[in-house]
Amino acid sequence: MLKVFLTLILFTSLSSHSLIADEARKLTIVRGDGDYSPYEMMTPDNQLTGIHIEVVHAVAKILNISIEFKTLPWSRALHWVELGKADAITFIGKTPEREKFAVFHEGNVLNLSQNAFFTLKESLQKCNIFTGDLKQLEGNKIGVLNGYSYGKEFDNADYLTKDDGADTEYILFKKLIKGRFLIGIANINTITYIANQEDLIDRIVFMKPYMPSIKQYIAFSKLDRNKKIASDFAVALSHFKTTQEYRRILDKYGL
Repeated sequence: MLKVFLTLILFTSLSSHSLIADEARKLTIVRGDGDYSPYEMMTPDNQLTGIHIEVVHAVAKILNISIEFKTLPWSRALHWVELGKADAITFIGKTPEREKFAVFHEGNVLNLSQNAFFTLKESLQKCNIFTGDLKQLEGNKIGVLNGYSYGKEFDNADYLTKDDGADTEYILFKKLIKGRFLIGIANINTITYIANQEDLIDRIVFMKPYMPSIKQYIAFSKLDRNKKIASDFAVALSHFKTTQEYRRILDKYGL
């Protein structure tokens, strides 16, 4: 009886110690340094906000874990996850290359990114007819985000001329306005948000059909220390999406 009692005390002590250690650990979550409105962006007073930011904070609170966001150039953010210097990364699409160093749980999908080609209304007649066949865009310079995946078909379309000199959607939008290229491709909600902010929405037209939607995740590094939290986060995030609080966040940003 005494042995059982002592074993119980030891188990309780170890469990409490583990809980304290887990709570004391702060997860480092990285993101790209672009303005990905309304998902991830900086306020005028330099505060990080947006749908993804609020959702990740809410799920972390449910799991009773501490998190810290770090904003980095996209390629560096990816490298931090690959090295294990960061625990997770937001707004990332799944590719075979990235699956080598990051875990993509289906429960950790933050949103479905609907990308589309867009151009100036006055330039639409200059564009080749587009019915969904990427070959129809051959011969046009297409503005893309540096390091961003638009899906396997587009990423592998080497016959297209791509201008990857933009690190953010805002820069991509401005380059289109200035005539640096005829067509851009980006997230519809983000470009719409930027165009409204710049009072230029009437000059933009999205070309249909849109590109297939791409799942955007919060992906965790493959370090052993992150295996459980990646799984727990997926369960909690999936449940959170069924709540009124999640709906309130989407409504707040107009989605």
